[in-house]
Amino acid sequence: MIKYNQVKKILKDNVTSIKKTELISLDKATNRYLATEIKSKFFIPPKDNSAVDGFIFNYKQYNISKNKNFVIKGEINAGETSKSKIDVNSFLRISTGGQTPSNLDTVVMQENVVTEKNNIVSINGLIKKGMNVRKKGEDIKKGQLVFSKGHKLRPQDIGMLASLGISRVKVVKKIKIGILSNGNELIEPGKKKKFYQIYDSNRYMLKSFLNKESVDWIDFKIVKDKESSVLKKIKNAKKKCDVLVITGGASTGKKDFMSYAIKEIGTLNFWKVSIKPGRPFGFGILPINKPTLMIPGNPVASFTIFFLFGRFLINHMLGNNNFSHKSFKVKSNFVMKKKKGREEFLRARIFYKNNTMYVNKFKTQGAGILNSLVWADGLVKLDEEKERIKKNEFLEFFPFEF
Repeated sequence: MIKYNQVKKILKDNVTSIKKTELISLDKATNRYLATEIKSKFFIPPKDNSAVDGFIFNYKQYNISKNKNFVIKGEINAGETSKSKIDVNSFLRISTGGQTPSNLDTVVMQENVVTEKNNIVSINGLIKKGMNVRKKGEDIKKGQLVFSKGHKLRPQDIGMLASLGISRVKVVKKIKIGILSNGNELIEPGKKKKFYQIYDSNRYMLKSFLNKESVDWIDFKIVKDKESSVLKKIKNAKKKCDVLVITGGASTGKKDFMSYAIKEIGTLNFWKVSIKPGRPFGFGILPINKPTLMIPGNPVASFTIFFLFGRFLINHMLGNNNFSHKSFKVKSNFVMKKKKGREEFLRARIFYKNNTMYVNKFKTQGAGILNSLVWADGLVKLDEEKERIKKNEFLEFFPFEF
């Protein structure tokens, strides 16, 4: 069976990035992926300017002047063009963002100045040359690469694009992801169920995942455990989406037809992975070039597999080839035995003690315990060679928030 890093390599090698692009306004660009790199056409800020409301003067002249009682000789406001040079002995009132003359180099905050009529009678606090002056290009240089192709735009990125004077950006077109559940026991939430039925949580969980991504989803509902029905549903679904995600029917039971159906219609690249939870996970390609994820029906396994690999596949297709899950090291606050030869991802929650980050695991790690995901704020990874986890051992933690 293949391992965690091998799965990612297979996905990357068998999935191509979307080439179609569109030009959209900044108002609609959050969570979209850039189709081109973005470089600045000018300096930000374009000129030296004041970082605070206060008074500007020449530091050298201030130091050599014996009389510290200065006359305020004018005012520089934000949005106004100031003279390039002003009398070196001048003290001027200046607003935040006001352009600084080349021979006046230091700004003192107005709350540190005592004034009487139009005179500065004293300056409190330490004065340093160049203080409170924002230099030209301090934020962004002209010609600087600001965003690379494939970057996923966040709210702060939208602000940066606006500051560059950009109102529309070229992004990768959204992909359509189909979601299909399989199982005779499944029933839609909201309907009255019989004792042997269970509500289909996986489809709704996956749709919620996808709402955070730059995709459109198509809900293909539930297909029953009948070979002809499964084949018909998959053939119909592949015509309408770019990626198909099937939950359930991926195990080895007599009614688990998914791996057979994928081989019948397209190509099965792998089936079964050395990962817990999520062993009966498969990946294939339906014609023409339609990646298909077959993920387990148990809700925890379904969540874990899509969290680890579904997001990876989506990012790669949308051009973010450098995507990686955020993770960091934490100390274990538990001990446990583990079977060697398989990577495990435990539902876990972090906490702080003596300025150190620790992690607890959920008491029950069954693949059907959905409440463990509600309790957890991430997954903690146990390497395949581990047979025992000791207390205070460093482990890799993958937070759910992204």
